[in-house]
Amino acid sequence: MDSQLTLINPEPHLELVLERPSTHLNTRLLVNGRARYKISTVDRDANITKVTDARTNRVIATIRKSLRVEEWMKQIKLHNGHEGYVISSESGRFMWRWDRALRMVLTPEKDTDQTLAFVKDEYPIFALCVKRSAEGSLDEIIPSFIILEHRLRMGTKSLRVADGWGAGNRSNALGTPLS
Repeated sequence: MDSQLTLINPEPHLELVLERPSTHLNTRLLVNGRARYKISTVDRDANITKVTDARTNRVIATIRKSLRVEEWMKQIKLHNGHEGYVISSESGRFMWRWDRALRMVLTPEKDTDQTLAFVKDEYPIFALCVKRSAEGSLDEIIPSFIILEHRLRMGTKSLRVADGWGAGNRSNALGTPLS
């Protein structure tokens, strides 16, 4: 009996494009050009950020600066020396990690080869791409993405502010040299 190789297209991802790629706060996440989620800070000091489903106007997550993120999203040290963030949820344990090619990648904690979500950063597109089978966890994926993207941007910003102090050897969280 002859064997036949069948090529299967990989599962398509839900691409949540940030309407304003320069900011992950006070923006909308678009799917095919239509608003799917609104991300808004509700106070002047940005202490509270809400994620709202634009189709139903239902708040799916509220992020408070005072929230102890470490209780929900635990920072760990990976075998390669980089940091990762483990999220414990009703659906299981998942891990965000920094990635040179995909910026951030979300996987099941015990199966790091299975990508559930990643960041597409191809100018002018900046998007959170989520595997269709993981869409049921968007209420946890989007807030964790916002928190980590904020940390990444603030870390890069603080390094740029310190320009001139060790400037030749500095890099961002992904290891990309800052110039």
